[in-house]
Amino acid sequence: MAGGRLGRALLAAVTVACVTLSAALAAPGQAAGEPGGSEPTPGAEAVRVLIVGDSVTHGSSGDWTWRYRLWHHLVDSGVDVDFVGPRRDLWNLRTDAAGATSYADPAFDQDHAAKWGMWAALPDVPFDVLAADTAADVVVVMLGAIDLLWTDEPASTVVDRMRQIVTEVRRGRPGAHVVLAQATQRWFDGVPEFNAGLDDVAAELSEPGSRVVVAATARDYDLAGDTWDGSHANARGEVRIAAAVADALASAGVGPPAPRPLVLPPVGPVQTPSLSAVGGDGRATLAWVGPDAATSHRLWSRDVTARAPWSVHAEGLPRDGDRAVAGLRNGHRYEFRLQPVKGDDLPETGVYSPTVAVVPAAVALPPARPPALSKVRSLRASAGRRCVRLTWARVPHATAYRVQRFSGGRWRGGTRTKHTRVTLKKLPAAKAWRFRVRAVRGDRSGPSKVIRVVRRAGRC
Repeated sequence: MAGGRLGRALLAAVTVACVTLSAALAAPGQAAGEPGGSEPTPGAEAVRVLIVGDSVTHGSSGDWTWRYRLWHHLVDSGVDVDFVGPRRDLWNLRTDAAGATSYADPAFDQDHAAKWGMWAALPDVPFDVLAADTAADVVVVMLGAIDLLWTDEPASTVVDRMRQIVTEVRRGRPGAHVVLAQATQRWFDGVPEFNAGLDDVAAELSEPGSRVVVAATARDYDLAGDTWDGSHANARGEVRIAAAVADALASAGVGPPAPRPLVLPPVGPVQTPSLSAVGGDGRATLAWVGPDAATSHRLWSRDVTARAPWSVHAEGLPRDGDRAVAGLRNGHRYEFRLQPVKGDDLPETGVYSPTVAVVPAAVALPPARPPALSKVRSLRASAGRRCVRLTWARVPHATAYRVQRFSGGRWRGGTRTKHTRVTLKKLPAAKAWRFRVRAVRGDRSGPSKVIRVVRRAGRC
């Protein structure tokens, strides 16, 4: 059946006029950050593609991911494809945990089997079980870099693991094709030797009915230009990886290869931070909450009264925080805006917070009413058998947070914390619990954010 699906998929791809993948990979069908088209429903003959990998494949909050760009290439080329796997999430940079849903554009088939920090030697699910459970026709594997980075094992040992992975895939899904993607971090010790060894694995194990092909994802991949932190792909790196995997899939009979030259998109977050400002005597006090995608911010300012242009006032500001800006001229109107940054990539897009303005004044003014507290954002939960771990984003001007559980028709009890996370233990047995979290400052409370949490096995 797998071979028939692959043949029909290739025929469909050939009969469709090939959309230039360079444009499709960079921003398929819309400008960066705009909602994409609806995801087509895979048909009965869809080619089932299982993608397994570590953090480069998993992606982090705010990413498109190379999975997104590959899926759009295949669909825009007329391939009836179904990405399969037990996960749909991203790694959350704010909480340093899995479970984020903040894709730059969620309009694609998000199913995958990648996990931040996964080793080739220690997969989340055995490959034979994973391949069988997903009924995969093609398995794309991008593992090995972490094995090399965190052990003293030679590259040949990790290459042998890739041989074993191919064997396990075939045990669970005979006839499946396997794409072995090179480790992109070719500047790490052992990676060039490991990548070269993948060619030997493909030559040894490839069979007419079960191809093993190598995706040259490390070719032309650049440390400075294609990563945001020296390891993980930025938007440009995503395009390069997706194109290399598309080429490998084409050699296995799935879709067309990636047309060249590639159009490489700008880098930097597309979600915007929030920003507030209060004026004082020769100063302004700013407070902000950044998007999940940002690891830092640039602060821009200008003196509107003096007709000064925008200039960078500060760099490397934290994801969430506040800052006092002194040395301002009373009576002048000043404007401020934040630009989100991810890692070491200077932003190349015009993505800023809404502009805020202040007019510093030296006159004695009645005490300003503190700004209202906003609703808690990015409330997330992970559950155990009798416990729940809640995390959320910092609310500007809040001094604490109140957490309550709904029981018996009303909100009961309450935990007060100064942190943006809390673990609740010894909960009553139930299929699910409801909690609400709100920001607190003195005797004032912000609006409640409610979340329903389904009970899980194990511990928090």
